[in-house]
Amino acid sequence: MELKSPTLSVSKSEKSIGLDIGFHAIKVVELVHSDKGFQITKFAIREIPPALLQQKDRAGALGDLIKNMFADAKIKGSAVYLSVTGHNVIIRNALLPKMPAEELVPAAKWNAREEVLFDLDKAVVDNYVMGETEKDGAKLLDLLSVIVRADVLDFTVSIAKSAGLRPKGITVVPLALWDYDHAVNPQKPGIITSYADMGAERTRIYFVSDGRILFSREIPNGGNNLTKCLVGEYELENGKTAIIDELRAEKIKKSFGFPAEDNEGKTEEGLPLKLIRERMEPVLIKQATEMDRSIEYFKNQYRKDSVDRLILSGGGVGLSGLYQFLKENLHLEIDRCNVFMQATVQDDTISKENMKLYGPSLTVAAGLALGQCDKINVLPEKYRPSLKKTLIKLAPLAAVFVLFSGLYGYSSSLRTEVANKITLLQEQKLALETIQLQVPELGKPLEELKNLKESRKTLHLEKSQLPGTTPFPFNFDLIFSEIALVVPDNTALSQITYAAKGSDEEQSEDVDLTQKGKADISNRERIKIAGEIFGRGLRVQNSLRVLLEDLKRSPVFSEIKLIKSEPLPEGQYNSSGIKFELYVFPAPNNSV
Repeated sequence: MELKSPTLSVSKSEKSIGLDIGFHAIKVVELVHSDKGFQITKFAIREIPPALLQQKDRAGALGDLIKNMFADAKIKGSAVYLSVTGHNVIIRNALLPKMPAEELVPAAKWNAREEVLFDLDKAVVDNYVMGETEKDGAKLLDLLSVIVRADVLDFTVSIAKSAGLRPKGITVVPLALWDYDHAVNPQKPGIITSYADMGAERTRIYFVSDGRILFSREIPNGGNNLTKCLVGEYELENGKTAIIDELRAEKIKKSFGFPAEDNEGKTEEGLPLKLIRERMEPVLIKQATEMDRSIEYFKNQYRKDSVDRLILSGGGVGLSGLYQFLKENLHLEIDRCNVFMQATVQDDTISKENMKLYGPSLTVAAGLALGQCDKINVLPEKYRPSLKKTLIKLAPLAAVFVLFSGLYGYSSSLRTEVANKITLLQEQKLALETIQLQVPELGKPLEELKNLKESRKTLHLEKSQLPGTTPFPFNFDLIFSEIALVVPDNTALSQITYAAKGSDEEQSEDVDLTQKGKADISNRERIKIAGEIFGRGLRVQNSLRVLLEDLKRSPVFSEIKLIKSEPLPEGQYNSSGIKFELYVFPAPNNSV
């Protein structure tokens, strides 16, 4: 895509550059930010060639691509702000005891040890203190932590350095979106905003309130799904055949978008736009359904009555007709990000069509330039400016002089630190001697505590044997709501049974099913679902397949096992079909 960047007369020191390196495209925005708003001074968008994505060592090639983008857009600056996203990026909110700043990183790692799947010793952590709160007389820090695998950051930095750029900060995508939204439309406290960043392969949804990233979810549906649904062979009205490949499908999508229902137009090949709409509509319905399910799941998990705003960004948002379709199907306040139309000064050299098509895809890059990673910056220390790096760059004589001065000051600091350590060690020795004298007395409460623990254990055992003391382990309201969302119209559920772990009846049933080769023995709590699907032929099998896929993708369940499916007995029902039985295993985070 070739777009001419605007030319504004501004001071070089006022400019900042956001560089968004995506999975399929690279976006860069240079802007000027003031109290009145922001102005786009330069920008560029470039799709990454598929062949480049297949290269094992592609950092250098991506760097060359970015270097050409900067040259074509006449961007002279080299200091850039970057972003990272994906499954190797962990975003967490936590309440931790108030502590010195230098102890926050180890504390954040320890708090996230059960959630992070990669090596925490090889991770970079940064924290943002959103405020303080008091609970039970103790002061707690309301902490936003971002944990990123170190090699992900090294790869991102290597791309920028290959392009001759100097990374000044790296943050996460939802904070870049929040910085952009806050610059364009500041919100009152307590407002819950959902950001839907629609990319080529997937859509990521983030829920933010008062600068806190509360929840995020990834939907495996993006702009490429709309392109692929248009690929294929078409029978034209004149009896001829038109074959649409992926390249042509992408052009049709960008040219016509999601056509209106009453649009009587045709493409250059003679394809009716109504047919284009018919192909796109199931994909968009799936997208809207997944977004609605994400919103409902968030409200259930966080006990919220509603989500106040849905903000759309990303390349997929520029599709004509998409905004209106989502607005009609999601029934909440929806707005779009568009850096061209929301800038303080607009560039008249860019057509309105190009503004609508490409403006939303620059949102993250503009948010990086506006926020400048002021809340979270996971740029590793080894890439940040330091005195040592500065000295290496100085002339030899000046370097020797500065190094000598630094060493002298450092040695003085060491002597002072050693004296302080000696004094502290003496104080600790005296304290240790005092404690050793008190050890015999301290042993008595420990012995009493041990006896109390034994008594408590006995009482708990007796309590567990009383009738009615065993609670249900799952949030059945959430489970029933999720099952109701995914059951097709031609399906009737005849049985939903909770199977407790260790139940003699369920164990014997599992053994019998194993002997028949239909299920595995599972000594876990689970829910058995039985029902009937009515219809004929492939429609029944497709309904069962869709039901199983939706249950499997649901965040409420961790595993699905189909026990059996067989035709309905003749004469038992007015319609033919199949009956089925399956087990669903609720996810651990849905337990009471």
